Amino acid sequence: MSNKEYNNDYFSYEGVISRKNYTINMLILIVLLISLSLIRFDTIKQFVTYNFLYETLIFIVNFFKFVIVMSMLSVIYRRIADFSENKSIKFNLIMKRIFILLFVFPLLYFYCIIYFFNFSILFYTALILTFIGFIASIIFCFLK
Repeated sequence: MSNKEYNNDYFSYEGVISRKNYTINMLILIVLLISLSLIRFDTIKQFVTYNFLYETLIFIVNFFKFVIVMSMLSVIYRRIADFSENKSIKFNLIMKRIFILLFVFPLLYFYCIIYFFNFSILFYTALILTFIGFIASIIFCFLK
């Protein structure tokens, strides 16, 4: 697939995505993530006789949340590729660095690094960057 073709894949970092498809895909992914987060799976624990089944269910749900977050990253990356397509190489490089700073670093911190380095300054930095990334992902809906 060339970089100029639009695609609607949820887990592809190739190509670009239009504003309309970006908005639709992000709304679908956000609704899925919020609905999975609102379901109380701990109430199922009292009905399951084997703890292994409950732990397996929790693992599958958490893995599905991780897949949704990675799909959000791919949609955001393709949207950045779309509106920085006709810009200069320097602008492309800056936008890729912003993507890494606002979206990849907080994700890596909250999924991996927090278990090894639990510094409060890194936690608050990742939290602020997550909030800024959330605002930026909304702004990406309106950029041409």
